[in-house]
Amino acid sequence: MFYSDKRPRKWAAIFFLFTVFVACEKPEESIGIDLQPEEDIFSVSGVDTFTVSAISVPEDSLRSDGLTVGLVGAYIDPVFGLTKASHYTELRLTDANPVFHGDTSSVENLVIDSLILNLAFDTNSDIPIYGSTGAQYFQVFEVTDSLDANEAYYTNQSLSVIEEDLVSEGMNLIAPNYRDSSIVDGVAFRPSIRIPLDAELGERIFEASEGDGLSAIEFLEVIKGLKITVDENAGGVDFTRSGIISFNSFSGVSRMELYYRDTGTDPDSTLFYDFEIRGSTGKFNAYEHDFIRGGEPSLVRQVIDGIESPGQDDLYAQAAAGVKIIIDFPHIEELKEIEGLAIAKAQLILPLRTADGDRFPPPESLIVFGLDENGDSFFIDDFLEGGAGGIYNENTGEYRFFITRFIQQILIEERDLYGLEIVAERSTFTANRVVIEGLPLPGEDVGEDDLRLDILFTNF
Repeated sequence: MFYSDKRPRKWAAIFFLFTVFVACEKPEESIGIDLQPEEDIFSVSGVDTFTVSAISVPEDSLRSDGLTVGLVGAYIDPVFGLTKASHYTELRLTDANPVFHGDTSSVENLVIDSLILNLAFDTNSDIPIYGSTGAQYFQVFEVTDSLDANEAYYTNQSLSVIEEDLVSEGMNLIAPNYRDSSIVDGVAFRPSIRIPLDAELGERIFEASEGDGLSAIEFLEVIKGLKITVDENAGGVDFTRSGIISFNSFSGVSRMELYYRDTGTDPDSTLFYDFEIRGSTGKFNAYEHDFIRGGEPSLVRQVIDGIESPGQDDLYAQAAAGVKIIIDFPHIEELKEIEGLAIAKAQLILPLRTADGDRFPPPESLIVFGLDENGDSFFIDDFLEGGAGGIYNENTGEYRFFITRFIQQILIEERDLYGLEIVAERSTFTANRVVIEGLPLPGEDVGEDDLRLDILFTNF
């Protein structure tokens, strides 16, 4: 069964050995000491590595409507288990009241050659397929609920559909190829997935257009929308070699293409009409996660069972509304007892565990949020001021967050500490994931490859 319910946050009793390193350099920046006269500030500074507790938890449902990128596909990750993405969308007419038959003909003379759902790969992404490019069993269903471009939709949401697959019989299995152009009647189009649909849908569109043509309202009565998905249990599909596909859902390059002939006027000429997916359409991405299906035991212990394993588990963050990290500093408030202490710089450092960067590249950045007494997240001041960091450094293989002002606010009691939340950026329209090095066992020294909080302080 897919995991989708919210779970209460639990804290892992995972601790760093408290170590202190003395440095002689003057702080580059100081939060708190800038309020003191310069003559009262000592030049002595030091770096402390502080106790941290952390656990990976399921991500909450996120709002995912109106996105420029649609995601569809499924794969089994050797670390995170099964991830599945589906996309719900309306279609739009490309002109007002189209009449498909000629002036001297009628809809009875229209013959459909093909009806194709064309999903153009997202060219703004370096990797339009996250994971691998193996074949998947695509399915398309009619939505029975009307979609609204002005309504909020969420990543754990589903709409009712007619349980009859619109994909032409025997044409479900498709291997996506984002490197080569699609060739249609000798014409090259941008790389895309082309899904053949049952001609019966096109016939219904023709029937609705009889008379004065097809209005936008009449068209939405014929087809309210589509659910584009894959069957994660399809036979003959190797989900360890498939992936999540990103396609353009904004500019109209993704569309449903209707190719037909009018036997009453010119039976040898092929006509066509496009129904577009555009920015103004009601649409959203929905995700399902089955962490147990192939996921690492450490991930399952944390995300599903909430089991605390001090100093043994790595930590996990996953986009597609998958997994986030909860961080706490259980002894940081003890610094309040030290008189004349000011924070010059506080860095939360998250080193990556060695991973398959070609197949599963990490998120370009992670985002840090503060948590309030209700467990709700908020932007910390370091983030709002543009200095929180969180961008992945390929050279050092780590993420660094600068949370100086946040820590200083805790110490001067401007803010209470309820922890931090680390999430993957662009979580609603990417699938990237990352494994962070865990914490040392009790009694072990904190190393450069460990998750840690370093604070550069000064006394005044």
